[in-house]
Amino acid sequence: MKKWLLGLKTMVLSVALLVAASCGNQEGVPELNGVKGPIINVVNGQVLVTFKFLNLSGDFGLGGPVPETRNSTFAFTPNVQDGGMLFVLSLDPQDLEAIDIGVGDGNTLPDGRPVPGIPGGRLENSLRIDTQLNDISFYYHESLFGIWIPVGFETAGISGYWNINQNGKNIGFFGLVGNDPNRDYKAGGILLLRREHLKNKNLKNLLKLSKKYPNRVF
Repeated sequence: MKKWLLGLKTMVLSVALLVAASCGNQEGVPELNGVKGPIINVVNGQVLVTFKFLNLSGDFGLGGPVPETRNSTFAFTPNVQDGGMLFVLSLDPQDLEAIDIGVGDGNTLPDGRPVPGIPGGRLENSLRIDTQLNDISFYYHESLFGIWIPVGFETAGISGYWNINQNGKNIGFFGLVGNDPNRDYKAGGILLLRREHLKNKNLKNLLKLSKKYPNRVF
């Protein structure tokens, strides 16, 4: 187990250093104190989503496979470049194309608050899978893939949602939910990516290039 965690930690930190050197926050998404992201790149045939939490701390990395997928992974690791913690989500587009949510339900955030950017706050006909790793949750929908990441600090009242673009194409949005101390609700962010973007010609070309040139960040 320790060897597996060490290997995962080394792999993620190596890739994350490349990402940190090549890209900043998505345009239009407000940069909170101590938070940088989402940072979206293409590496080794996968879509890489990175968040930097500069005010969090930890001594070791932990992660695993994204539920309902074969080749997609996520991990929290110490950030050796900027300090704090690094969250890295590595998505295989073929995994997301193959997801079958079945009948699906209407899902809110895990604590019952509405999902930002979704009419009525409920993502209808979706599957939500809650994990024990930092209370992260995954959302699967016929047109969206999402991840909810709670954080343990205040957002100074900032909340809302912002479109995320890549090469001039809207690929999804990032929603920020402020903390509620009266009900002990944590602040957090939800990233929702449009699955149809996986069929975008420009993205497919980037994915092909990233396979042709291993470890190069696009």
